Amino acid sequence: LYPSKHVSAEDVERIRMGIRDLDKGLGAYPLDGGSNGTYARWQKLTGYITPEMLDLLLPPNGEFSSATGSVYEDEEMEKAQKALNQSSDKPTESSDSLDRFNFTHCNIRRSFPTNASPEDIRKYSRDKSWLLKTLLSSRWHNNPHELLGELQLAFVIIFVGQNFSGLEHWKFLMNLTLCCAEALEDKTLVSQLFVPLVRVLCMQLAECPQEFAASVLEQDNFIAVVLETLVLNVYECSVDETRTTMDKEIAVMRKLLEEKFSWTLATGRQLQADADTEDGEYAPQVVHMD
Repeated sequence: LYPSKHVSAEDVERIRMGIRDLDKGLGAYPLDGGSNGTYARWQKLTGYITPEMLDLLLPPNGEFSSATGSVYEDEEMEKAQKALNQSSDKPTESSDSLDRFNFTHCNIRRSFPTNASPEDIRKYSRDKSWLLKTLLSSRWHNNPHELLGELQLAFVIIFVGQNFSGLEHWKFLMNLTLCCAEALEDKTLVSQLFVPLVRVLCMQLAECPQEFAASVLEQDNFIAVVLETLVLNVYECSVDETRTTMDKEIAVMRKLLEEKFSWTLATGRQLQADADTEDGEYAPQVVHMD
């Protein structure tokens, strides 16, 4: 997938002329196995990744290591410098500033419009639909497949590159997409983004080692929270077709979670009952002052 423009014509010709010399150091690629074979699984894990995407998101020459950073780490460093009053008007470019993934920056904590009303701030702080649609337009050319490709690349960076920046970005994208309620009213987004998103996530979870999934599911509870948010949002969606379509996809994921991780994903009805209980017993109390 990596663009050949980064390889000189001389190197391309040299490799082509001696291509058979590489055979003695290679093993046979496992193309067999049908739909569950290694090759078929790899295609499902990377099907939305394009050469243009690799050129945009990876560091120069497509090389990265477990220490390669991202815009999120740069952001945290900048905050730390400001807190220590060490920032300057013109930041100094570090020697490894090019060793960065050019991930789409998702500011999950500020997921509402500038000058938003208090009502919109409350709404879009929980419902990431406004931020999702904004990034689809400004970064992903209104093409949901570009978002899905970036999600797939982040996952590959985690498990192939053992890179923490990939994990952080994967979690940001999961939060961005699975915590949308308003966007589920858009049938086009449902068919082009949310349905394939659940399928991509199922494939990724199926490839996760038991220990990784257990730590993500149980320790910080992140996956549980965002998946339950999706289930509840689908259950409360006003579009019947969306509920029917998404419920089928979620049922497949629920079965996977139960069989592989012995973890039960609650139904929308159960989650709504829990939410109603919290809103009732633990809802803020209004006190009238005489």
